[in-house]
Amino acid sequence: MLKFFRKIRQNLISEGNTGKYLKYALGEIVLVVIGILVALQINNSNEVRKTRDKELIYLNNIKEDLRLNIVELEEYSVSRDEAINSIALLMGFFEGKKDLNLNKFNLNNLNVLVWYPFIQDANTYQELMNSGNLSLIANKEIKNELQNMQKSYERIKFIENEMQQDYESYLYDPYFSTADLNTNLKNYSQQLNNEKLNSKEELEIDPSEVVTLLNNRKYKNGLVLASYNSDLLKVEYQSMIVRAQRLIELIDNESNK
Repeated sequence: MLKFFRKIRQNLISEGNTGKYLKYALGEIVLVVIGILVALQINNSNEVRKTRDKELIYLNNIKEDLRLNIVELEEYSVSRDEAINSIALLMGFFEGKKDLNLNKFNLNNLNVLVWYPFIQDANTYQELMNSGNLSLIANKEIKNELQNMQKSYERIKFIENEMQQDYESYLYDPYFSTADLNTNLKNYSQQLNNEKLNSKEELEIDPSEVVTLLNNRKYKNGLVLASYNSDLLKVEYQSMIVRAQRLIELIDNESNK
């Protein structure tokens, strides 16, 4: 192609047709410029496509993290409901409104004492932040909701930390200094598994330790605080579930564009 253009130029020069030569040279320059612009456009289009592909991969991974979070949050909401119900039953024993049942006391007491903090599945978000690729997410609403999700998680962590401190200050110390944990945990496990309790085995709850706990005002106050914090956590868990569902909807709409 270059030889062809060179031959045309040489012919025009040899003919002494300067006007035609200048017009031809200008046309050739225009063609070169157009070619460069087309090449740049193709290159830009490829880069845009690659960026979009990366964005969609991140969005899909975020969606999978959110789905895992929703499942976890729903389970944690159930566990907080169970703790609240157990505390309500225990309050009946503390206030003498219910006849004391040692097995029920142990089951519901350990329902409260055994708990786990929520751990967010945020691997993709952390990767975006650590790699500086958050800018790949073009949709501002999605980006804002991602950041709001993190704020929700921070609120959950704050409440859980407060609850952990309350447990350590009001519940764990009096319980572990009073109870036979080995026997109580075996009894608790049997009740959870609906196994028949046999009082002849070493799984019978010591009445004296239960009475000691029932007479401990600090322990009772700890249960009240646990119920209060569980209510707060339920609200935050449900709020985070709604945010996650909304974010999944936004991601689906963005991915289908």
